[in-house]
Amino acid sequence: MAVENLQRKDKVMELNTPADAPLERHMRFTVPAADVEMHYKESLRQKAKHARLPGFRPGKVPMPVVERQFGRDALLEAFDELINEHYADALRSHELRPVARPEVNVEQGAPGQDLIFTAVVEVYPEFTPQVPSASLTRKVVEISDADVERTLTVMRQQRQDYVTVERAAQTGDRVLLDFQGKIDGEPFAGGTMDDYPVLIGAGRLLPEMENALIGMSMGEGKEVAVPFPEDYQVAELAGKTAEFLVRVKDVAEPRLPDLDADFARSLGIDDGDVATLQAEVRANLEREAERLSRQQVKTVLMEEMLVVNPIELPKALLQQEEERQKQGREGELNEAQHNEVERRVRLGLVLSELARQQQLRASTAKMEQALVEMAEQYEDPREFMAWYRKDRERMENLESMVLEDVVVDWLLERATVKEDKVGFQDLIGARAAAGSES
Repeated sequence: MAVENLQRKDKVMELNTPADAPLERHMRFTVPAADVEMHYKESLRQKAKHARLPGFRPGKVPMPVVERQFGRDALLEAFDELINEHYADALRSHELRPVARPEVNVEQGAPGQDLIFTAVVEVYPEFTPQVPSASLTRKVVEISDADVERTLTVMRQQRQDYVTVERAAQTGDRVLLDFQGKIDGEPFAGGTMDDYPVLIGAGRLLPEMENALIGMSMGEGKEVAVPFPEDYQVAELAGKTAEFLVRVKDVAEPRLPDLDADFARSLGIDDGDVATLQAEVRANLEREAERLSRQQVKTVLMEEMLVVNPIELPKALLQQEEERQKQGREGELNEAQHNEVERRVRLGLVLSELARQQQLRASTAKMEQALVEMAEQYEDPREFMAWYRKDRERMENLESMVLEDVVVDWLLERATVKEDKVGFQDLIGARAAAGSES
């Protein structure tokens, strides 16, 4: 245990660092009785100015009476002032950065005695963040015409309609049907439905019922035996077999909207120019590719930062992050979640210390740009931005997010980054694979 004594102006402070808790600082203060008396008398004088007691005018209460009435409160106030003063002075003198409020214990404190108290506080680790030396690979994508057409097809599918057809139903069709179900010859709750739409292949019905619809045409009916699973959510039906009389009333197939001026206008292209729509889709894909590419490089870079910066973690920060992770959950965190808590705390400390030592800042311009980009996803960007700015916590989170990007930029400027040209689908596949691993 490291011990350091600080003696100045008749004040004594011992600073200890336990060997088994390298981030804890144990401080023991001795404040001379004369200093305690001076603060005590000053506290009494302040109380005398405002004391209101029967038989005395305000401010004219004799000091002995004030002391009898308010002496204990005045002494406690003197203790508080001295504890705060000496603790703050110790932090400045030893350049300590506390993680949370100290745990204070008064060992001795009474009129005419020295005030002796201890303060135990956890501090941030002192270290110089190391920068990874390993080279990084960044995926570079050139958006092709096929990428644009594929995206437009998806957009058309999201706006597809269904058109009645004169043929047997097949997978992908929407079927409108009536059905009546019975178990042991008796109807049961929820077993009868009229004008019920079913998208074949979507899995909304039990497999036996859905498969029976394939090949049926408008106006056709049939009986279908449908066994309910043993673990069916409706306990009364679990494990039983129902007989359904099914009648198809309509068969409709999906039809994509044409890639024309009307479709372009439905997506906000005022003049309906399809070429303009294609150009906007290409620009959006390029932005998405840049975002995904940067995110993948950042993920690798952050893992490298964790490897080269094995630091001690403050228990208080781990507890805070654990409580944050528990919000909305039931029970304790599992091992994987505990590991993620440790990872988040460690990475946050390393990045914040790097920003502090390199004097990196989240500029107002960068924060405004980030907020604008977030707001673009909403129908009324101005309203969103006004709402966001009203909350201090939201703005602090935004600042942290922007500062992290500033730190990442600083690291990338000093890293060896190789480029690997890939297709957009390959980039998306890499993202999906990374997500499944995490």
